[in-house]
Amino acid sequence: MTENEFINYWNKEYPESFPINHELKWTYADRWFRIHSLPHSKRYADTDDDYKIIFDRQNQLIDDLIGEESEVAISFGLYKDDIANENYKELTNFGEFQKVLTIDLQKERPEEYENGMLLDIFVKIGNWKNGNRNKILKAIADDEIRAMFFSHSKKCVIAPYDGGVDVIVESTKERDRLKAKYKDWLSDREDGM
Repeated sequence: MTENEFINYWNKEYPESFPINHELKWTYADRWFRIHSLPHSKRYADTDDDYKIIFDRQNQLIDDLIGEESEVAISFGLYKDDIANENYKELTNFGEFQKVLTIDLQKERPEEYENGMLLDIFVKIGNWKNGNRNKILKAIADDEIRAMFFSHSKKCVIAPYDGGVDVIVESTKERDRLKAKYKDWLSDREDGM
């Protein structure tokens, strides 16, 4: 995916948000839902069994959303000061990521960000295969990195975080169908968090 292809895709599908994980749930609340990666809303894995549950749940969800062997893009953003963050070097084990966009956050949202806050967005295109992204999923679950997966053909964004996965799908109807299917993995809170 070239820089222009990514920018065109993002602007068409998610025009009201930057490709920043935590923004999407607020901007597209009518298409958003969240699963918890561990039972009883447990946030972090303590055992190998916990990691197995995280991988099983997240791989099943992504399989359902994207489909085995379907094209998937992995994206992450680094703030200017994060470039030296060693944790992101792990992502290079999956191939080279292309820097597709730099956002001057202070210019775009001066009330939220300080001067000089730049966010570089990196993307890599590949195919989804159950289990082949577990190393990334583990690093996200351990709050070492942040990354998200998106599918152009399925029109969805999958944003794992330490504790669960935020999902943005194409419609409220599809969101409601998936929430019913994964009801046992949802939060008990009224706001879905």
